Amino acid sequence: MKSIPKFILIKQNNEAAPAVPDKAAAARNALEALGLTEDRFSGKTVGITGGSRGIDGIEIVLREVCSFVKEKGGTPVVFAAMGSHGGGTAEGQREVLASLSITEETVGAEIKTCGDSKYYGETGSGYPVYGNILADTFDELVVVNRIKMHTDFEGDTESGLLKMLAIGVGNPMGCDNVHNLALQHGYAPVLQDVGGFLLKRLNVAFGLAVTENWQHKMDSIEAIMPEDVLEAEKRILARVKAGSVKLPVKAADALIIDMIGKDISGTGMDTKVVGRIRVFGQPEPEYPKIGRIAVLGLTEGSHGNAIGIGLADYTTKAVFDSIDIPATSLNAVSSNCPEQGCLPCIVADDYEAVRAAVGTTGLEDPTRAKAVFIQDTNHLEYIAVSEALYEDLKENPEIEAVSDFFELEFGEGGILKNRWSGGTLAI
Repeated sequence: MKSIPKFILIKQNNEAAPAVPDKAAAARNALEALGLTEDRFSGKTVGITGGSRGIDGIEIVLREVCSFVKEKGGTPVVFAAMGSHGGGTAEGQREVLASLSITEETVGAEIKTCGDSKYYGETGSGYPVYGNILADTFDELVVVNRIKMHTDFEGDTESGLLKMLAIGVGNPMGCDNVHNLALQHGYAPVLQDVGGFLLKRLNVAFGLAVTENWQHKMDSIEAIMPEDVLEAEKRILARVKAGSVKLPVKAADALIIDMIGKDISGTGMDTKVVGRIRVFGQPEPEYPKIGRIAVLGLTEGSHGNAIGIGLADYTTKAVFDSIDIPATSLNAVSSNCPEQGCLPCIVADDYEAVRAAVGTTGLEDPTRAKAVFIQDTNHLEYIAVSEALYEDLKENPEIEAVSDFFELEFGEGGILKNRWSGGTLAI
């Protein structure tokens, strides 16, 4: 008896904001719009934040910032600002940056990394502030980051320039401190307070905010003066939220994810896509309601950090073997979300993971499970859905079937042959 449903590949035809055609030109235009004098950075060393997320064209943007600082008389230095990612070590941070194509050759400047933190002071609300010791060695800072929805909370500002300061520049100690404070006082207020403190304390010259459309293509770059950061983040985030796209269903029996990883989301998988957060004190998303989640792979760019694996119900022995337990634990502890670092049920292989996901939802016939199969939570233009779920979606004008029904194929050792790459599924 078959135990896995047939699938069909569909395309979500929601309109996406136009992608930036020339990232270097867009970055340069944003920087020139600041109207800075030719000697603005004369004789100064300017630190430029390099984060741990896979942002479209980030190395191009950083190269333009470095070039701009040089033209204004300064010496640019890109430094790792990634909280506890990279295992909280200088070597690990450098590896993460390199995996994102952020190297001295690609950005045209020195790169510095450091896992150590120090106490920077106290905010007006009485919150202690910790950060990377490197940050205090620069004359001024330029904060570069993507503005997007955060995976662990809802607010008028979420993930952006203020978060890059509070948590990214915070290094492991600052990351742990902010997450602990956020559980008591709320994420948005703490990030705004701590980030705002460092905005002044570290002499931030300006911020550069990047956004991506729902297809994760860069769609805007905006340079922002320090005094305008808070209101600009609110405005930009509201636009990003309005253009976001998630799974085209409010409920499913099972979700199969080909890959999770830190280069995909801060929690490995976007919690607002999968409908699970599992952070103490934070409400769970209303939708989607997913019965079971199976994870079949961990990206190479994660460097073994499997944070978010705790949101799944099943994974494979191969995924388990690829996990760097200390790195994952450090991320979970410093983020105050041990639930996201817990291990799900580990089964032998891909076949067993898929079979378990569709077969443990209480259905008499697993082949009638309403299931979704995606590459990762960033790639949602093309997704595969089961026969039963397609029946619910086929009249949706924003959904287009782009294949016939097919069966998932498994090779030797239960390895799934139908894998995703670049948003395309091998059928």
